[in-house]
Order: sequence, then C-alpha cells, then structure tokens
Amino acid sequence: MAKEEFKCGGFRLSKGKIEINRKLASRTFDEFTPSDVMGIENCMRCGICSYSCPFWLETKKFYDVPAWRTYEINKIYSMFYTGYGIVARYLRLRRISGNEFKHWTESAYDCTACGACTYTSPMEVPNWYTAIIMRRILHYSGFNYESAEKLISNSKEKGNALGIENWGEVASKVGFNIDKKDSEILYVTSPLEIQNTDVLANTLSVLNKLKLNVTVSSEISDPGYYAYLMGDFETARGMLVKVYETAMKLNVKKIITTDGMGYFWLRWQGPKSIKENPPIEVEHLTKTVYEMYKQGRVKLEKADIVAPTTVHYSEFLSRLGGIEEPPREILRLTAPQFIEPKERPSSDKLYTCSHHVELIDEKKDILKRVRNYVVSQLTKWGGKSVIVFDPNCMLSLENAVKDKQADFKVVYFTELLDRGIKI
Repeated sequence: MAKEEFKCGGFRLSKGKIEINRKLASRTFDEFTPSDVMGIENCMRCGICSYSCPFWLETKKFYDVPAWRTYEINKIYSMFYTGYGIVARYLRLRRISGNEFKHWTESAYDCTACGACTYTSPMEVPNWYTAIIMRRILHYSGFNYESAEKLISNSKEKGNALGIENWGEVASKVGFNIDKKDSEILYVTSPLEIQNTDVLANTLSVLNKLKLNVTVSSEISDPGYYAYLMGDFETARGMLVKVYETAMKLNVKKIITTDGMGYFWLRWQGPKSIKENPPIEVEHLTKTVYEMYKQGRVKLEKADIVAPTTVHYSEFLSRLGGIEEPPREILRLTAPQFIEPKERPSSDKLYTCSHHVELIDEKKDILKRVRNYVVSQLTKWGGKSVIVFDPNCMLSLENAVKDKQADFKVVYFTELLDRGIKI
C-alpha cells in the first residue's frame, strides 16, 4: 500500500486528503431523519458540550470535544446532500484531511453515547449519535478497532456479541421456560447478563413473585445493540427484527428487558433504525414492577442489602430512554438508607460510567482514568452499595472496584427487587 494513495471501503486517500464515495455516504446516513440533519447542522461548535464529557475532561484533546465529531460527520453529510457542499466537494474546497482522520478511531470510542453532551448543548445537538455514525464509517472503511470488529463477528456468527454458545443450557439451569408459546412475557436478556447467573436467577424470581408467565427464546441471546454501537447497523437490525419476529411467533403479550441499553435499543433506537414501530409492547422491568405497585398488586419494602445505598442511573434507560420515575421510586421504596442524588436520573450532571467501552481492549488505558469521574461522584455520596440498572454499568463499576478505585459493592437492581418485593 503506497503512502501517498490507498483505497479502502469507500475511502481514497490522496496527497493527505480523504475522498469518500457516494456509496459509503449513502450507507452512512441511511437512517438519518430530518431531526438528525437539523441537529448536526445546528451545531455552533461552541464546545460547551465538552464539560459534561469525562473523556474530554481527562484528555483535553480537541478530537475528544463531542462537537468535533459532529463537525466531521456534518462535513461528509454536506458534501453529498447540500447544494453548497456538493459544489465545494467538486471544487475540492471541502475535504476530510488525513491529519483529522487519523484521530477518528480514538475519538469515536472516547465516548459512551450517554447523551449528556446533548443535554448540555444549547442547541441539543446529538453528539452522542454522531460518535456512533463515525464508528459506522470506521467499520465499513476497515479502520475500526479489532476488538469492536470481534464483537460484530460474534454477533453474526454466534448470535451474541460475547460469543456465548450455551444460552439455552444456562436458561434451563436457572429455571426459565424456553420457547413456550402463549406466555405473557418474552424476557430478552443480554450477553453480560447471561454471564451472571445471579442476575438471571434474581430476574426469574422477581417475575415469579409478580405471577407473570414468562419465557425466553433459545434463539435470542442478544437484542443487537452491541453490533449497532460498533458500527454494523445491518447486523444489529437483523437481530432486532429477529427479536420482534420471535415474540410474534411465540404469541407473547409483551417483551420485558432488565438491561437499560437493551430497553433503549428495543423500544427507541432500534425501531428508528429499521424505520418501523415495535409490533409489540416493550417494557423495562422497573416499569412493570412500579405499575403493579401503584395498582396495589405488589408490596415493596426495604431490601436486605448493605447500607447506606446510592445509585448510578442508566444513561440509556433514563436520559435517552425516558424512564425516570419507576427506577427512582423503586429505590425510594426498597433501597435501605438511600442517599438520593439531588439531580434527576436524566441529568447531565450525573457522570457516565465507561459502559460498553469496557469491552474495547484498545481503550483500557484511558478507561481507568475516565472511571474516576463517576467513582468520585459516587464515593462523595457515601453509599456502601451502588445500585445499577444496566449490565454494562455493572461491568464498569465492578472493574473500578477490581482496580481499587472504589470500595463499594455494586448491586444489580434485580437483586434489590428480589429482596424487596412482598406479595
């Protein structure tokens, strides 16, 4: 491969300039909506968004400013979909430079897609989304991280990002019904939850206490969001459609998930990507429990876990998914000596954990430093137990404990519910 020129996946680098063909551009923006276009075009590059991002707070690098990614993506969009941009592209007045592009891979994964930057932005620019779009370009052009591509290949070949092959056996040992038709609920778990049988056991116990007839599918061990977050939208869409089709085939009434990101993907981002509304109701377990509590069908009391307790809310469940009241009220009812954050669950003042980026081996060096922001916040609140609503959050905070950054206990909310529900 010559230094002056190379071609890869729709990219052509010549004399330090990146040239992108229309095929890659059309694939990149195939799920864009008018609001997405408005979002990237409204960015003023003021940089205020960076102050809610622990990656930028840690590195202070220009390419870790969330708006920088949006500007790079907007340049590509305008080059193919705006009059001025098309003219500028033909006159070679607008290009992605090689010096800028060499920072793309690092920048795209110096982001958890938590959405805090969007809340901070005066124009509500979707900087979290442009990080994923950047990963999409990296995936199809051959510049993605190797570990990200491994998650994608596992999703294609094994049906889940972590390459788990014995999901049916695990589910059977825990006690779940498998592929049972006409059940009320299809429980859709995620790979990290499958690796933690305590989470599965707690979940089944909670559903049994709620007297819900539940089944899992032997064919669904990943809702598909890992492939999406790594840039392979096509694989992610196929996995999502398979979840919906399985639910309809089993004739269930509702899909329930315990994964914060899983809920956001199944209910909101996934349907946006395939341009269809979910054919069946999708619900997070916290909402299921809270609605039954308000109806008087279940009692909640303080759970027997180490106190005092505090919380790390799921960014994808609350900030992006819109589920705030159920997890907060459940915590008030069941978490002993609960130290409640002053900010609402969706607040941009609550730091993100390192979430799914924990699975990217190439980012290990920076993750420990980035984790310090959320760990310091949680430690300041003083809880001995930290309750989480997303398995990626659990992984991040447990890694912080292993790295001796924190000494609190990380408690998945299903354990809290299992100990706090009284029929």
